[in-house]
Amino acid sequence: MTHDLASAQTARGLEPLRQATIDRLTDAFAADYISMDEYERRAALASSATMPAALDELVVDLPAQAPRPESPGVRARSRLSSHLVGAPPVTTGCVMGDRHLTGNWLTSDRVSTFTVMGSTKIDLRDSDLPPGATRIEVFNLMGETQIVVPRDLPVRLSAFALMAESRADRNVNQQTRGADSWIEVSGFVMMGELRVRALD
Repeated sequence: MTHDLASAQTARGLEPLRQATIDRLTDAFAADYISMDEYERRAALASSATMPAALDELVVDLPAQAPRPESPGVRARSRLSSHLVGAPPVTTGCVMGDRHLTGNWLTSDRVSTFTVMGSTKIDLRDSDLPPGATRIEVFNLMGETQIVVPRDLPVRLSAFALMAESRADRNVNQQTRGADSWIEVSGFVMMGELRVRALD
């Protein structure tokens, strides 16, 4: 029991250091000191680190973090959830029906959605987001997939459409450079529709 209590106290004490490390990595990525792949690799290691020394090693080669104002529009830094990085992907399927994901449902930085002759709505407006990219892989066959994001949350759309439509509304921010978090949408749409919308 004493060992379990000590372990719990150590974990609580490590969490602020873990978040500070993720913040340093996010700043370094935004300033082009590290690549996206390197950012994601280090962020995953930070999420699984169990000792302060392991966190220190992840940022030892990076410049000191300078104070900066919170980014407007995109999720406040307090809502960026580093524990989502590297978690098992969220998988959702819909066949000849409706599937809506709303509220604070996101538990990973990866989402896989499968829609056949149905309608899937993925609403991220109330979800805590991980730092960096949240990847959504879409498979849509003769159906409709709608992704709703908060205004100013950047989205990169690269899904392939075959006799189908894949589009982001005009008000969707598609400039991901320098963002604390953003969405990457890829996959395949055949004889259906994939639409990204930005709403309040």
